[in-house]
Formats: sequence, C-alpha cells, structure tokens
Amino acid sequence: MNGTTHTNGTSTHVLSDESIPPSEYQERIENVRNGLRSAGLVGLISFGDCWRGANICYFTEFRPLDGVSDIANAIFFLGVDEKQPVLFVSKQCVHYATEVTSFPVSSFDEMKPRLEAFAARVHTGTLGLAGAFYFPEDLSRRVRESIGNLILKETQVLAEIKAIKSKREVALIRKASALTDMAMVAIRDTLADGNPHTERELALIADRAMLAGGAERTGYDSMVQAGPRSAFNLARPTDRIVQPGDLVMTDIGARYRGYVADGGRGFTYGNASAEKIAIVKAAASAVEAGLAAARPGITASDLNKAIQQALLKSGYEQYSSEARGHGTGHGTGMDPEEEQPWIGPGNKTILRENMVFTLKATITVPGVGGLRTERIVRLTEDGCEPLDVFPMELYW
Repeated sequence: MNGTTHTNGTSTHVLSDESIPPSEYQERIENVRNGLRSAGLVGLISFGDCWRGANICYFTEFRPLDGVSDIANAIFFLGVDEKQPVLFVSKQCVHYATEVTSFPVSSFDEMKPRLEAFAARVHTGTLGLAGAFYFPEDLSRRVRESIGNLILKETQVLAEIKAIKSKREVALIRKASALTDMAMVAIRDTLADGNPHTERELALIADRAMLAGGAERTGYDSMVQAGPRSAFNLARPTDRIVQPGDLVMTDIGARYRGYVADGGRGFTYGNASAEKIAIVKAAASAVEAGLAAARPGITASDLNKAIQQALLKSGYEQYSSEARGHGTGHGTGMDPEEEQPWIGPGNKTILRENMVFTLKATITVPGVGGLRTERIVRLTEDGCEPLDVFPMELYW
C-alpha cells in the first residue's frame, strides 16, 4: 500500500499519497492561531457537524457521523496561548477520533472543566466562534456556561484562512470535479439510447459513475429534475420519465478523500423549443461573464455583479434568484458550500490566489423549466482555472 504511517497514541493510521499529511494540519493550526492573535481574540470555538464538517475537518481527518444524538457534532477548541488544541466529540466517538487526530481528543462530558480552566487562566477577552449559523442551542449554552467572563463572538478568521486552498487541497477538489464530470457523461450516454429513463434512475446512474470512479460518496443528494419540475430551484428526483423536449436540471457533486465538487448543469433533451434553448444559453453566458471577470484583487461583490448584470441583460430577472441578489457563487472545499468567499452583493472580501469557489446562474421559468449552471474555479495569479471541464451549453 502506497503512503506513510503516522502513530497517534496507541493507534496506527496509514496515509495515502493523496491524504493531507499531519504537517499540513499542524501548519493550519498555527496559521489560525496567528490569525486569531492578529484579530485580538484569545481563542476559537469552531463547530462542525456531519453535514457541514469543514470547520472540524480543516484540523483533523475526523468527521462527525450522521445521527440524532451528539455523534453528529464536534467542537474544535484552540486557545491562542495554549500548547495544543482540543477536539471535543461524543464519548461514543472518542476512540475513532483519537485514531485520526494528531492532538488531544476529549468527550463533550469533559468540555466544561477544560473550558473553565482556560477561562480562569486568561480571565478576560473574546473567544471567536466559527459555525455560529448552525451551532446547536444545547452546545452553545454549555460553552457559554463554561467560559466565565469571556465573550463568545462570531468570527470570520477561520473562514477567510480556509478559503485559500493548498496544492494538495486543489488537487483533491480537481479530482472530485473530474468525478462529477463523469456523472454527467454517464447521464448523457444513458439518454443516448433513446429508451425511457426516470429522474430517479438518472440520479442513481450519476451516483454509480462517481462511486465507480473512486468517490467515497456523493457530496450531497443528487438532483435531477425534468420538464416542468426543472423550474423548481431545488428538488429531489422522482419517477417522472424524461420526455423529448424537456429542459432538465441537474445538481450533482462527488466527495473524494474529504473534498467536494459542487456541480450544476442543465440541458435540453430532444427537439426543444427556442425558449428552452435560450434559457440554457443565458445561464451559460452569465457564468462565462463571471469567468472573464474573476481574478485576484477583485471583490466578491464586484465579481457577483458581472454575473448578475449578464442575467439582467438576458431578460430573466424575475426568474433568477441570482439576478435578484441571492449571490452567484460560494466557496467550496470540504463542504459543498463554505462561508468564504460568498460571491454576493455587499461582500467586500478581496479575492486572492488559490481561493476555490463556484460561479453559478440559475434560471427557473414556471411551466417551462429551468436549470442551474455552475463552474468550479481556482483563482490563479492573473485569472481563474476551471476545475470541472464538462461543457455548460448542452443540447441532447
């Protein structure tokens, strides 16, 4: 087996050549520590769960497991002047988490005394909170009751640091993107036989193609919506058969070694009306406008404006959430959607080299159909590099 072995406590964990090595995790911890110090924070409480794990997985291979108990949650705690961080997980997961984590792991039952001891040492100051939007009330209460006079306040320090990807991270996202492209190839080739196929069948075929190519699982539930159902912004696939003349929306992504691609494509099937073809062209053109504008130094809001204005000019304002100001892209990496950079109105974040994000345009016309066209990109020194390469204008 290719790779190296690192030992943590009594366990031995084998790393493949594609895995993030312990040295990179340690570098991330120190970068965040320095970022917190520069922001005047005394530490970080970073929450993640089994659905949105990036705030945890940035520091460890451990990812919480799906479940209705506390196995679904984890907290990463880093004190700016503490020697080591601590990962708090369900007591049911401590042994597993310890096996894949290079720093101490404790159960949630041990969190209160650990935080109380930290608060007693530093006395006053502000703890940054990452993952505030989905931090469960019970855990929030337990943390706040344990930090004495310290203030817990939402921070973007972690989001801004993890938005810039390392070479290894880019390589893993590129692989996930290639697997997502394979899913679209599988859908195209299936429809080419001329036989009837349902939305649910096509979604399953896409999933199988990604798994057969090496994906560890899908990044999220695959969506295929055909005909009038393609006018739903988001929906699960059904047993509806794709009909000639349909506009079809897909939103599919692979997860590969902890990293995700978020891919959206739409296409016409068979002889389609000029109106449906125009929707495909308008969405693709809007994303192309974003690709042309994307470069380091531009603000997220200005990049959003390039796509938004293209959608406005196309005449689909009332049928596009992006045209109406929802935002035309988002960071992606260990989660399909990450906090930064949010490509949307009002976000003055300056885009930097090696940020990875999607650019997207959604058009949904009730009674006609719709699609979401997305491209995953990495900012380069003077522009951007698409990480997925499947065409955006599709007429099958």
